[in-house]
Amino acid sequence: MQISPRKDRKYTIVSYQKSWAIDFEAIKKQFVPVFGDQAIDIMHVGSTAVFGMCGKPTIDVLILVRELAWVDALNNVMAELGYQALGEYVVSNSRLFAREEDGERLVNVHCCEKDHPHAREMIVMRNFLRNHPDEAKAYADLKIDLYTKYPDDYFAYRKNKDPYLTKLKMRAVKWWGDKPL
Repeated sequence: MQISPRKDRKYTIVSYQKSWAIDFEAIKKQFVPVFGDQAIDIMHVGSTAVFGMCGKPTIDVLILVRELAWVDALNNVMAELGYQALGEYVVSNSRLFAREEDGERLVNVHCCEKDHPHAREMIVMRNFLRNHPDEAKAYADLKIDLYTKYPDDYFAYRKNKDPYLTKLKMRAVKWWGDKPL
């Protein structure tokens, strides 16, 4: 299994699919025995976790683990399930597994220890968008606009989306404050 480079990755933006929540639950059931008691929680994050929001049809899974070093021992088991280990692909002190089909990303599995800032960021963003439909709509509208402009250039899509996303994350963090997760 070969993962597509970010620049050449195929992608689409689609309207919200009710099946995303069902897909997540099936994926979660698959991981419960794999991660066992090392998993503190397995959560649905990203745009597919926000009811009514369009996005890439990629299910983002966040697995909070007790010890990150333990996750590397799962690389072969995850490969048997169709996931490629990408290591610290997103941020340091995290692990990412990805499943693709025909060059299109279907599932991202983010593994972080409970107090990792990236884990907190993903959870807070999801909660913010779930609680602020106007923000979710503005973000969705931007994604649709950028996909219309760059349907074959994921790198350009991300490059133009990231500044907005950075500001959105700042609003979400401010809204959440220092509340525990």
